[in-house]
Amino acid sequence: MLTPAQVEQYRELGYLVVPDVLGRELLAEVKRRIDAIVADAAKVTAHTDVYDLEDSHSAQEPRVRRIKTPHKHFPFFAELTRNPRITGILAQLLGPNIRLHGSKLNMKSAGYGAPVEWHQDWAFYPHTNDDVLATGIYLDDCGDENGPMCVVPATHTGPVCVSGTTSSGPLSSVQSSSMTPTASRSSLVWG
Repeated sequence: MLTPAQVEQYRELGYLVVPDVLGRELLAEVKRRIDAIVADAAKVTAHTDVYDLEDSHSAQEPRVRRIKTPHKHFPFFAELTRNPRITGILAQLLGPNIRLHGSKLNMKSAGYGAPVEWHQDWAFYPHTNDDVLATGIYLDDCGDENGPMCVVPATHTGPVCVSGTTSSGPLSSVQSSSMTPTASRSSLVWG
């Protein structure tokens, strides 16, 4: 579970990285399940209710950009969203009344994965309160060489930006020195 210092960091900076939440065994099972779902994408030639495909996708080389709402299509992932290792942390940050809005598995594949421009998730969630957060689980090691997700600390206290890039848009004034890379394998990132 979280320490008071971790909860305070989340409240102050707007994000929190919690290493090794799932454990090696569960992480290995998650990866095995995802590999099977990606392999099954060889059977499709266009986007479906389950798959967003990369432009370079083929039956010979299935290339999946995103697995959409896995908790609705695969019982294993429905169960994972209710795992006490995850929900216990959520309860410490949000309180006991937790509701899942959606889920997705963004693949971020090396060599051909589609880029994601700078953005705040906040602008994309339908909500009327501010006790909303996104949870990301790193499945593989992620360092500077393969483009980790970065956060800009404390931007949750400022204006909402729908999107931006490094050269234009609401986030153009953000200096790379103010960005904080997030963690590696099996870490949960909250923000």
